[in-house]
Amino acid sequence: MEYHRSGENCSTIFTVIMAGGAGTRFWPKSRLKNPKQFLKLLGKASLLSDTVRRALMLVEPQRCYVLTHKQYSGQVQESIPEVPASNIILEPANRDTAACVGLAAITLSKVDPEGIMVVMPSDHYIGHEKTFIKTLERAVNFAQQNDYLMTLGIKPFAPRTGYGYIACGEFLAEEDFAPVYHVDAFTEKPDQATAINFIRQGNYLWNSGIFVWKISSILKAISLHLPELYKGLKRLEPVLGSSEDTEMFEKEYEKLPRVSIDYGVMEKAKNIGTVPGDFIWDDVGSWSALEKYLPKDERNNTLNGGKHISVDSRNCIIDSEAKLIATIGVEDLIIIQSEDVMLVCRKDRDQEVKKLVDNIKKNGWDDYL
Repeated sequence: MEYHRSGENCSTIFTVIMAGGAGTRFWPKSRLKNPKQFLKLLGKASLLSDTVRRALMLVEPQRCYVLTHKQYSGQVQESIPEVPASNIILEPANRDTAACVGLAAITLSKVDPEGIMVVMPSDHYIGHEKTFIKTLERAVNFAQQNDYLMTLGIKPFAPRTGYGYIACGEFLAEEDFAPVYHVDAFTEKPDQATAINFIRQGNYLWNSGIFVWKISSILKAISLHLPELYKGLKRLEPVLGSSEDTEMFEKEYEKLPRVSIDYGVMEKAKNIGTVPGDFIWDDVGSWSALEKYLPKDERNNTLNGGKHISVDSRNCIIDSEAKLIATIGVEDLIIIQSEDVMLVCRKDRDQEVKKLVDNIKKNGWDDYL
């Protein structure tokens, strides 16, 4: 689908969904063989399926692309049959989001080098979807006419330390009665005092990790701020889509620098803009993030699957694949039972699940990853 702006040039819009992550903070449900994006954490559809459904509110399936690790090729195709198999771009190794975005950009540049890329993570929760799409369209409008790298900013309602923050600077334009701002600074996951200060200042937004830019603009930014990555991508360009050069592609891809697009480009570039979004957004980064979206019993326990019976237990998050979970006199716990693992942790320490997974790796217990 092409997006047309009245009286001005239009560009082809592509949605690019990043679906290669491991989702370790949702261990033990999220495992290497079945990571977070394939889980049905918030309803009957997987997080990836919901992301694609939203993307198709903006573009036709032929303009929707998904990047994932090669080991998830079959799962992605099964999960989202509406996206053409040829639009699933396989990464031979996880080199973080800058390489992922760069691979998508050089692939799509062969279709339309001045096209617009709308980049989305595959595992976020979005509410008020019509407002979300409207915000994306505003960012697309601005990116079509300007050499700006756009991000959607989320109006913060609390000093969350698990999110990145963007500082809104100069007013740049108005798109469909909504402001567009220059971004003065990115701050990745501040401490509590800094986050409180940001909220008080009033010009800070959460960084949603959803980006909009011209393909030519992001490639130019990568060449400027990540020259080694750019050189590597240019070496890959001649063999993209070639089944005969798979070995060369995999060998070269594994050499690419491992760096995030936020750190490698967005924190360094001067041509960053943001459109504030007034929709519900959550990166669903931990088990405790599910509480607000799922039903609770009379003691405020959240049951996300299986069966739970309790005596005087409250404020717990319970998820069981098969076994009955029985609790007595406990509160503020997360209890997750999968086929071969039981996780029990305090709710206020669920960000440390990733650390737990790292310790499992160190012990060589790969069967539990």
